[in-house]
Amino acid sequence: MPAAKKYDLVLYGATGFTGTLAVKYLTAQYGKSINWAIAGRSKAKLEKLSAEFGGDCDIIVSDSMDEKGLTAMIKKTKVVASAAGPFARYGTLLVSLCAKMGCDYCDITGETNWVREMIALYDDVARETKARIVHHCGHDSVPWDLSAYLLANKLSEENNGENVKKFDFYDDIKSAPSGGTLETAFAIMFGKEKAYKFTEQKKLGYDALLKTPSGAKSAHTMKSRNVDLLSLSSHPSLPHRSFFFMAPVNANAVKRSNALNGYGNLTYTEGQSFPNIFSTIWYILGYAVYGICIYLPPLRYLMRKFILPKPGQGPSEEYMDSGYLHVLGVAKGEKGTIVKSTMSFNVDPGYKDTARMLIESALSLSLEDVDCKGGVYTPGACQKEVLLKRLLKTGTEFKYH
Repeated sequence: MPAAKKYDLVLYGATGFTGTLAVKYLTAQYGKSINWAIAGRSKAKLEKLSAEFGGDCDIIVSDSMDEKGLTAMIKKTKVVASAAGPFARYGTLLVSLCAKMGCDYCDITGETNWVREMIALYDDVARETKARIVHHCGHDSVPWDLSAYLLANKLSEENNGENVKKFDFYDDIKSAPSGGTLETAFAIMFGKEKAYKFTEQKKLGYDALLKTPSGAKSAHTMKSRNVDLLSLSSHPSLPHRSFFFMAPVNANAVKRSNALNGYGNLTYTEGQSFPNIFSTIWYILGYAVYGICIYLPPLRYLMRKFILPKPGQGPSEEYMDSGYLHVLGVAKGEKGTIVKSTMSFNVDPGYKDTARMLIESALSLSLEDVDCKGGVYTPGACQKEVLLKRLLKTGTEFKYH
């Protein structure tokens, strides 16, 4: 009989911008009703954070490269929830140890190539130890991944097992980036992560997102056809769309879920939605200017030094409270059947509700009976309805049309 774990959850990377929001959420929503701890590399910052929110949690000090410290931490908890990115830089050892030690793990990464590498390296290991390693448990990519899962099930239920031929997603969103998100994006585009070879995934001979429990490539494949500039409405009830920065990440999360759940051989299209053509064009022009400033080194330097938020900084509380995300999903079946849904988050989805999504994803594994064996997963292939129920109970809205 395995020894009882001291903690229901350990939050790693607790002193960052999203981590701090997760601590605030845990304190307000659960307080001392669950056993939890916060972890990171700075004892002083952890003690200050714990004191700020009432001291309901223990603190654990461990650097992301400290194998001994991380091992001791993992031994004490049912699940690790990590907000410590960029994950290709700080997350690999933690995932490795969780997989090898049979400890459940969730994170908020949007780094698809790193996720591919984790699948190639640790999917088989996690299956042996029964560790559930679940990536994409925040804004990237719970809303789209769960919506795709629910739409596919609804389509199958309504029309005798009909498979999905196409997913379309329309994203109505108000959010703003934090310094941590920008640091990850810059690292992928210009920094150390750009030079990472991610060699293990190449050894599979196919996209690691398609890896099945048997080790074979899934028969259920997906093509991404995200909006790259402008897509005019094809129906009066549907909005215009332009590109959405995180659409490729969301598409890859759904690709992984489809490989494991078997929605069908399908196409995925996603874009940010707008009520009229003028607002769509204004958005495109704004991003064109922003893109030029980011890609030209002198302008990028000035932007990062004087304008953009630094790691640990992010939108104000007032701005986050005014944020939202409404994801309209449309699934078309092989026989032509169409089902629609909307999933709504009524505060900032990128940080405030990402903190909530991460915690509820982790507690789904820690406190609930999730029918999922060990391996490397997405929320739509692991926590599924259990996570949906917890999200609906704590602020998310979902409906079929």
